[in-house]
Amino acid sequence: MRSSSLRVRPARSSGRRASAGAWAWLAITVLVLGLFVAPRVARACSCAAPPPTEQALEDADAVFEARPYSLSADERWSRYGFDVDRVWKGAVGPRVEIVTSRHSASCGRNFEVGTRYVIYARKNNNGEWGDHMCSRTRTSRSAVEDLRILGAGHDPIDGDAPMVPDSAGSGPTEPPRIHAPPPEPPPTPPSKRGCAVEKPHTMGGLFGLGLLGILVAIGRRRAVGSLATAPGRRTSGSPGPATPPRGEP
Repeated sequence: MRSSSLRVRPARSSGRRASAGAWAWLAITVLVLGLFVAPRVARACSCAAPPPTEQALEDADAVFEARPYSLSADERWSRYGFDVDRVWKGAVGPRVEIVTSRHSASCGRNFEVGTRYVIYARKNNNGEWGDHMCSRTRTSRSAVEDLRILGAGHDPIDGDAPMVPDSAGSGPTEPPRIHAPPPEPPPTPPSKRGCAVEKPHTMGGLFGLGLLGILVAIGRRRAVGSLATAPGRRTSGSPGPATPPRGEP
């Protein structure tokens, strides 16, 4: 009877090892799936360091100092109306409109109404003045080096820049209040190519789901095989341990 009980114990130990192996495979599967399906930042603006003042002046279509006084926006774009103080490059009138993306994740720039800026603008495909976060545009207070290199400039002139009428009338009005945009995740590290937008990863989720199914199937098959081939394990239809005759020792 002692030998019989000793034969059964290894079977229980093998069953426990098989169960532990199945749980280990399941943990590995969940970990791998988490690496592929975990939420990631879908889009983010990545900018290299802006060029020096001389290079930025050469690359821009217009460089001027101005203050925003109005904002209109739709689902994709923000349009700021500016009062121009002085001009260094381009045919810029006394009032211009700057178009930028509404979302900073797409490299859109947020201007503060009433703050003076040195703007390095370029014309987009629609012939409108545009700007983005990767340009050298900055507030006049932080553009000490720019103002020293650019010089005095000249007054705005009547050119081909779009004029923005003041719909509030001729009297002085309080600038509209602009609510700060909601906080967004930090941008990705700067790339050598400058402004870039990362696209969402769609194939990772499908690959992770397929890998999950394969690993679960392998884990279950190994667990069943370990239980079936364990020593001393009694299966259906197999004879049990022989019982010695009563008369024999």
